[in-house]
Amino acid sequence: MAGAANFSPSDADASSAAVPSGQSEKFDTVAVGTMSFGHFVHDVYPAFLAPLLPLLIAKHGLTLGAAGILLSVLRWSALIQPFLGILADRSDARYWIILAPTVTALGMSFLGIAPNYLSLIVLLAMAGLSHAAFHPAGGSQVTRFSGRQWGRGTSFWITGGELGRAIGPLFIVACVDLVGLEGSWIALGPAVIASMLLYWRIGKGQRLLLGSKPPNLWLAVKQAGRPLVVMAGIIILRNLGTASFTFFFPTYITGRGGELAYGAVALMVFELAGVGGALAGGSLSDRYGRRSLLAVSTAISGPLLFSIFLVPEGWPQLAILVAAGLVAFLSAPVQMVLVQELLPNNRSSAMGIMMFLGLEGTILATVAVGFIADYAGLGPTLAVSMLLSTLPLPLVFMLPETHQTRVAH
Repeated sequence: MAGAANFSPSDADASSAAVPSGQSEKFDTVAVGTMSFGHFVHDVYPAFLAPLLPLLIAKHGLTLGAAGILLSVLRWSALIQPFLGILADRSDARYWIILAPTVTALGMSFLGIAPNYLSLIVLLAMAGLSHAAFHPAGGSQVTRFSGRQWGRGTSFWITGGELGRAIGPLFIVACVDLVGLEGSWIALGPAVIASMLLYWRIGKGQRLLLGSKPPNLWLAVKQAGRPLVVMAGIIILRNLGTASFTFFFPTYITGRGGELAYGAVALMVFELAGVGGALAGGSLSDRYGRRSLLAVSTAISGPLLFSIFLVPEGWPQLAILVAAGLVAFLSAPVQMVLVQELLPNNRSSAMGIMMFLGLEGTILATVAVGFIADYAGLGPTLAVSMLLSTLPLPLVFMLPETHQTRVAH
């Protein structure tokens, strides 16, 4: 396939022929499980923004365009995520992982008491920086705790995050129903517990470092070559569908006179189905190849999401969302492992690059959908964005099959 020539087989040696220095050959179930739980709790909190959005719009009198900007503020730190990845590769990243759930939770749990739009921006910016530091460090360290089973460890890690995003909307809606928007700060508790557990498992262990100093960002990007550029296009374009759906669907439902609780349930169904897809995706890609799974997910997920606008609210929509979530999130562990296989000696940097691309795609999608929806209507704009998310399918076939190369070595 085109692009395969740019993937050097030697790039895979560190992750297949021998386990890199500082990494055990055994799968550390307790460490992977604890980090996956930490990922679960951490990702509960960024999921607060979508279900709170209709309430924040009403409280502060926001337009849809201004609301879309709020997500870009939450994701602002994607601009520096590759550099955070490099720093994580060169330093002891344990405390990035340990503290992030609590810091992210502080920013998101206090949205309800924010007195104005500027304070919303400050809280979301703080949560965004914590979010940006957590994922490159955590995602890359999971493969180091996974021995030779990168796909398995990454699937557990991704599953934790997907469960968190699934539970997050219902958790914050339940808190707000109980104590009101101004009492949203009570949601902070689980994050403190997660940070304590992470400290117990990895805070007192050996420093989380590579055995050798990784090359700088520019050398890492040159090492990956054209496949990394292709991955950039795939990640950005795929976000047109899933990012705009998860951010704006509760607002779409309430705008049609529906209940906010139904919008939260719909997101939960989509994300819970995504848990199954994420859990299966890593293992399936180990067996059938990264590129094949990515192609299936890209071809089917967008049309499935589009079809929810053709059926009535309720069980028909929820049934489609189950299928859409399963298929859409098959690609989550595939993308994470593929990027790390392209840059096996710069795994935190690879994670930083991937998160940068994904979050920038999310920002572009939500801001564009928000401003276009102000003029064309939210429903039609969302529906078109679902179909456009199939655009990167030709790019998938330009990727090298990194797993087969890694296994061969």
